[in-house]
Amino acid sequence: MKAFWCQANTSTRDESHTDTCDILHVGRCLCLECVPDRRILHMASQAVRPAPWTCGDPNDSAIDPITNQKPMFAFVHIYKTAGSSIRYFFQAYSHICRKAWMCLIGCTQVKSYSIESKPGEDEGVRDWDKCRVKNVMDRQYLVEGMDMSDRVYPTVNNTILRKSFDIYGGHFRIGTGDYILKNNSHNIHPVRHIVFLRDPMERFVSGILYERKNDADQTLKNTVELIKKRVRGSRAADDYWDKSMTYLMTPIQSEEFHKIKPDFMKAKTTTKISQRQRFAEIKARATINNLVKYNVIVGMTERMNESMDVLKHVLLAGTTEVQEKWLERHANVTRNESNKGQITTASVMAELKTDSEFMSVFEEYVKYEKLIQDFAMSMHLMQHEVLMKQS
Repeated sequence: MKAFWCQANTSTRDESHTDTCDILHVGRCLCLECVPDRRILHMASQAVRPAPWTCGDPNDSAIDPITNQKPMFAFVHIYKTAGSSIRYFFQAYSHICRKAWMCLIGCTQVKSYSIESKPGEDEGVRDWDKCRVKNVMDRQYLVEGMDMSDRVYPTVNNTILRKSFDIYGGHFRIGTGDYILKNNSHNIHPVRHIVFLRDPMERFVSGILYERKNDADQTLKNTVELIKKRVRGSRAADDYWDKSMTYLMTPIQSEEFHKIKPDFMKAKTTTKISQRQRFAEIKARATINNLVKYNVIVGMTERMNESMDVLKHVLLAGTTEVQEKWLERHANVTRNESNKGQITTASVMAELKTDSEFMSVFEEYVKYEKLIQDFAMSMHLMQHEVLMKQS
């Protein structure tokens, strides 16, 4: 597995990269280093450890022996990665296991100042700026949606999540919940993050199909033309696709990248690559570093069955046969396929692949997303391998 974990190293590394990473609080860019095999195995085992709570007990006061805190999970829903299906799984899970679930939307632009209140501080009731609560199910089967009035949970903050919820998920950044629980002496994040990723080309195409889902004039031909136009236009401007970084960089990192970007772009480069490319690569490194730093439970849509095996291993320990069968029936997660008539992600990709010149441009456009996806796949494979050995 070492080869997977070293592949993030690129030929464009120089000393200024490390300096910039230090400024952006991503350490020494761990993604550039070859993580020792022994540490990889330890991290994978720790990532897939079963939750210590009891399924079905709403008064469960279990403590995670690793973090010495209450167990808590955060599902970071990256756009077009089967996230809606995973959210439905968590809703069904919370129902059968009586664990409180909160779904959030609009949180990727959350301001860091609004999430930094710590347990025990008066500011703990400060709401997360820009975040909206889409729906909840608490341990007593209270169900709320955005269309309801007089809601018990109309907003979200650290205190609400710490006192009343076990799992939260939706479109927000990794690390948004860093201040919900106290950090422990082992520097292990008490909130366990779950992320699903997908091949970046497929994800890009799926996003275009979703964007045009109500377009009556949509055809395979004009969809392909639109994709080619957007990708070529972006590359002409020396842009790289970085959608997953909207979710996999912390709020603080996002703000600091935004702050330094103007001066960074003006700086003269001593290498053959542009400042835009260097900036895109540094962001990708920061993202990969976060996957390691938070020891994320990684699922891949291309390996949905194996990904759900890992998730169920983590969450379903101690469930009864009846509970497991109920979940299988009501929360059977499969990989979705965008479909409008005969226009699917697969059909669009097949058509795009007939144009080898464009595919070279497309590959360049998504190459940093691919770097992240490849690294995430290596984490997923190791986590699943550990699971298989434990079974």
